[in-house]
This record gives sequence, C-alpha cells and structure tokens, in this order.
Amino acid sequence: MTEKSITREALLASFGALESQFTSSLKNAQALEQGFDASRAKLVQAISSHLQNAQKSLPLANPLQAPLNNFVATMTQTSREWDAKVAGRQKGVEFRQGFEDSLLVFVTGKVKSGKSSLGNYMAWGHTDPTDDTKRQTLPERYPKYQSHAKVEVEGGDRPKEAEKKREFRVGATEATSSIQSFSLPGLTWVDSPGLHSLKEENGNLAREYLDHADLILYTMKSDAPGRASDLAEIRDLIHKDKRTLLLLTGSDDIEEDVDDSGDLIQCIVMKDAARRAKQQDYVRGELKELPDSNKLEIVSISSRYAQEHANDQAAFLDSGIGPFCATLQDICQSEGVKIKQSVPMRNLHHFLVDCENDLEPYQKLIADFSPVMRKLDESLEKQISQHSREGQNDLKRFIDTFFVGMENSRDDADRINSQLKNFNSKLGEKFQEITNERLQAIADDLTKEFQASVKSTYQHSLLTRIPDFKLDTITEQVEAGTRSGTKKRNAGIGSLLGAGIGFLVAGPAGAAVGSMVGGGLGSATGDSASIRYRDVQITVGDNLQDIRRKLLDTHCEALDVLLQKNSTNLWQEFEGSIKTLLKKLSAEMAQFDSELQKILNKTKLAL
Repeated sequence: MTEKSITREALLASFGALESQFTSSLKNAQALEQGFDASRAKLVQAISSHLQNAQKSLPLANPLQAPLNNFVATMTQTSREWDAKVAGRQKGVEFRQGFEDSLLVFVTGKVKSGKSSLGNYMAWGHTDPTDDTKRQTLPERYPKYQSHAKVEVEGGDRPKEAEKKREFRVGATEATSSIQSFSLPGLTWVDSPGLHSLKEENGNLAREYLDHADLILYTMKSDAPGRASDLAEIRDLIHKDKRTLLLLTGSDDIEEDVDDSGDLIQCIVMKDAARRAKQQDYVRGELKELPDSNKLEIVSISSRYAQEHANDQAAFLDSGIGPFCATLQDICQSEGVKIKQSVPMRNLHHFLVDCENDLEPYQKLIADFSPVMRKLDESLEKQISQHSREGQNDLKRFIDTFFVGMENSRDDADRINSQLKNFNSKLGEKFQEITNERLQAIADDLTKEFQASVKSTYQHSLLTRIPDFKLDTITEQVEAGTRSGTKKRNAGIGSLLGAGIGFLVAGPAGAAVGSMVGGGLGSATGDSASIRYRDVQITVGDNLQDIRRKLLDTHCEALDVLLQKNSTNLWQEFEGSIKTLLKKLSAEMAQFDSELQKILNKTKLAL
C-alpha cells in the first residue's frame, strides 16, 4: 500500500480527465463471439443429428443405447450450460455498452461488509448522506444513479430505490438485492448484492455481472478478515485475471468517553497500525499460492472515520480512505485505459477456455462405446449357437412330422416319391422361414432397421436333391410243381430189404441200421424226381429313414452355416456403422475444437 493520500474529490477529477480515453474493444470481442456461436450451433446440430439417427436404428434393449443416451444427455446439458453462459455474457455486454466512456468499478463481498456504505461515501462524501449533503454537492459532481437487474427477495431494496433516493441502502440485513450503480465523469461505481447471503439469488445475481467489471473491489470486514469463503472468491477472481483490490472495511473501534458535561459518549477510533498490518499480512499469507501474492493490494479503511475527519489531514490519512483513493488514482492513470480496452476480450477469452474445458468429457464418452462393442462381439457367437440349435429343433419337428405321416404308405414307392416331391417345396419354404426368423432374432438385438434378406438360393442348391424312395427287395425261388421219379420208390424198397436183413442178423437194432443202409442204397439206384421253380421279389426294407436322416443332416448343417455367415455379415455392417458414427462424432468435435482454437488465438493476440 502506498502512503500517498489524496481526497475523494481529487480521485474523481482523475477519472474525469481520462473519460475521453476510455474506449472499448467490445465490438471486436462481439465479432469473435458471433463466430463462436455459429460454430457451436453447427456442432450441436451435427452431433444431435448423428445421435438421433443412431438411436432410431437401435432397439431399446441394445446395450449401445446407454452410451448413446449418455452422449445425448451430456451434449444437451453442455448446450444448456453454453446457452446460459452466452446469455450471461450478453447481459454483461449489454450492461457494459452503457458505460464505455468510464471505468467500471464493481464492488463485491459478503453481506454487510460495508459495500453500500463505501459506495455512498464515494458518491457523496458521506456513508449515509442527507438531503442537505446532496444539495450542497456541485452539479458536475452530482452522481447519476441507475438500477439494473434485480431479484425479488424478502428484505431487499425496492425497485429502483437507488434511483429514487439517489443513494444505496445501508443497515438492513439484505440491504441490496439488485445491481445498481452511479456514474460520474469517467467512473461507474456498481453496488451489488452480498455473496454467501441467506438469499442465494442475491449472490448468483452478483456473479452474473462480476466478470464484466473493469476493476473489482472486494470488501471484507476487518472483524474477521480472510475467511475461507472470502478467500475462495478472491482466488477465483485472480485466476480469471480480474484486476482486484482487497479492502478490509470497518477498520475502526468504538471507544467510550466522557464529554465536558460528564455525559458518556461513544467515539470512533482507528485500529492501531500494527493490528491493521497484521490483518493484511494474514490475508496475504492465506493467498500466498497465487502468482505475485506479495504484490496483492490490500487496504484497511474506515469510511465513517474518514467522513468524521474530512478536514483533518492526518486523521484522513489514518482512515485508509486517502491511501485507497491514491491507489485507485494510480490504477486509473497507469492501467485504466488498458484495462478498459482489454476486459471485454479477456472476458471472452476466459469464456472460451471454459467452453473448451467442457469438451473434455466427450472423448471419454466416445471411449465408452469400445467395451460395449467388445461385449456385443463376444455374445454374438453364443447367440448364433443358441438360435442355430433352436432352428435345427424346429426343422427336426417339421421333417419328423412329415415322415411319421408316410409310415402307412411305405409299400407304395410311387406315392411316397410323389409326396416327397411336394414336401420338397414345403421344406424349402420352412427352411427359409426358420432361417429368417433366427436371423431376425439375432439382428433384433443389434438394429431396428435390419430386414431379413437371405438370398433365395434354396431351389438351386444341393438341399433340393431328395433321394428317390426305393424298396429294398431280394429274389427267392419257390416250387412251381414236380414230376415223379424212381429214386423215391427204390429207396423205399431198399429200406424194407435192409431192415429185413438186419433183423435177421442182429435183431431189432440191426433192423434199424439195415433200414438206413438199405434206404441209402435204394436212393442210389433209379431216376431222380423232377422239381419246377419260379423267381419271386420279396420286400425286406426301404430307404425312408435314410432320406429323413439326409434331409435332417443337410438342412441342419445348412441352417448353421447360413446363420453364421449372415450374422457375421450383419455384425460387420453394424460394427462398421458404429465405427462410422464414432468417426463422425470425433470429426465434429475436432472441427469445432479447431475453430475454437482459432478464436482463442485471436483473443490472445488482442490481449
């Protein structure tokens, strides 16, 4: 803090002298922002179109719906956030347009941290100006009040209250619930609702306009300087490259004394210099991680003390208001014009960086598709196997039903062959029906748009070659008739003779043996009888079951092959479509990022 001290009047004169030099780069920033908006709209439209088409082509049960939905949700949320950011910037841009010929000083800080009191002092030289005070003010130093955005909260200021009363409300719990300002030549002083108030709307309103300030005055009560919530706000401002001056307000004490009449009185005294220095050092130490934290400008002030000792130079210096005004003058004269020119472009730059950071999740979203695709690929083989088995069972039932009905006609080859011929076409139709059903079942898990399109090659394939039904026969010879011969007769005679001889020789046993021998000898003499034969075809079986087995084997194998081939082709097409989608999404993001980088580079050059 400089020990230089100037009055409020001298400070206002410095601003007035620079009024004509305050020119804005607002138009240049607006032109770049329009380019960003065009690129953003193009990105959102393109990605939305790609995603909607992909969603429509997939069944709800497809696992890829989840990452697609996440992508859509993130894109939608990002678009909303960008819309909100753009709308917020637009508010700020419109706000700044009315103050292009002045340095826009924005006062912020916690509730009841002395913002409004300080504003009244800078406008009138009094923290709570009276009508007499206002009437005594020179016309050229008469502040022009304006009311801007407002939130409706209980206890806040009334609509356009500052304009009507020509001062900021002080003392109330929620003294300010609107963005309000006063203007003097070269200076626009903005009073804002308190941060971290009981009314969240107040703090949010302040932040909407905060980024568009040229210079920020952050107020902290000296009773408790350097609270964590204050430090977090300050860090955020510094990270955004906002020119910020820290004020420890209310750096005074109230002492009791007795006047000449013996009455007890209260008087305001400044906190001693050591206490003030210690508080400043504490705040600076808590912010030591910030770049150039040792150069942070921190001023301890008491507007009330300065008001009461306006004519006492030493006391006015001790109030901190004199050094504070001197610091503002230095900023105004050395940096004011540069700050005024750079803030719109700097704000746009940080806005674009923020938008750029919003793109980071999209790479992860695109990567989320890979594990889902791997799982789908792994499950496809199981699906094919399952549907192949189910299709083969359907074929078996169909074929078996036909062949069961053929059992009663097995002895009629012509009839069976005729029925087989008719069955051939029905089997072809059934085969394609089952094949298409199973392919459709597999495809339904992948895409809505798949139409079963198995090429109709059945009538020209080996599957149509049903073997002819044949009866298995053997040739047997059966007697057609006989003619008599002498062998049978002689054999009889021989037996009789042999038996007689045997009996004579050896009794009954000898007779039996003699009969056998005699018969044999008799047979060896005389002529044989003549037997006539004819050939007869006897059915011993057929090939009906062979035909059934062949039909089952060939058609089941063909079904499995077709499911494998067509499902693989379908997967390749589906996989190719998803890869194409991801390439399109990546390309759109890359194109947008490229355009964003060009705009960012232009903002860097302008700073």
